[in-house]
Amino acid sequence: MRAFLRSFACLFIGLAGLGAADEVLTDKSSSAKVLALYQKVLAGAQKAPPAPGAVICVGSSHMQYWKSVQADLAPLTVHNYGVGGSRMTQAAELFVDNLVIPFKPRAVILYEGSNDINAGTKPEEVLANFRKLYGKLHAALPQTRLYVLGVVPSPGKRFEKIADLKQTNELLAKECATQPWMKFIDVTSPLLGADGKPRAELFIPGDIHMLPAGYVVWKSVIAPVVVPAEKPFEHAQ
Repeated sequence: MRAFLRSFACLFIGLAGLGAADEVLTDKSSSAKVLALYQKVLAGAQKAPPAPGAVICVGSSHMQYWKSVQADLAPLTVHNYGVGGSRMTQAAELFVDNLVIPFKPRAVILYEGSNDINAGTKPEEVLANFRKLYGKLHAALPQTRLYVLGVVPSPGKRFEKIADLKQTNELLAKECATQPWMKFIDVTSPLLGADGKPRAELFIPGDIHMLPAGYVVWKSVIAPVVVPAEKPFEHAQ
């Protein structure tokens, strides 16, 4: 019993010692919890702000969990400000204004949409919020490029909304095609198997999030697009 209590205490201390940015929220988290996590991420960014001209990543937990992003997109200077549980609305109303524009990045990588769809938001509404986001970004930083990642097709209950997910991707891709400084990257298709369902080996069992293998897939799709486009600007700022 004493050994069990010691183990439990060690586990509790270890969890308590995790950084704020390691806390991952889901769409079931309250708006207050998402806002609290956002405030912690923002405080961290303001305490150690990225130099102008970097690449900034924003989005929900799939982005927040991308711990290997700096290695995956090397030699680019990348800062990941993902906030678990967030939606496109929060990205448009908070992230772009406070986690992006003040730091003057040369490029932004955005991942949002999965929490929106799971909560019942229509694809058209996701698009409307995306328009608000990129409108603000381009007005403030007209030279900044925007890379938009397709929605992750998580297994379980979420996959029941695959039709809305695909429609959201189609709308985002079509919108990105209207501007030369925006690029949609399909990270959805490679996460699906030949049967059209999420590849089990890429996701945490019983969870919506990806294993490191899932991020290997992300790297294989995202890096060939972003790295060649951004590498010439790495030391030009």
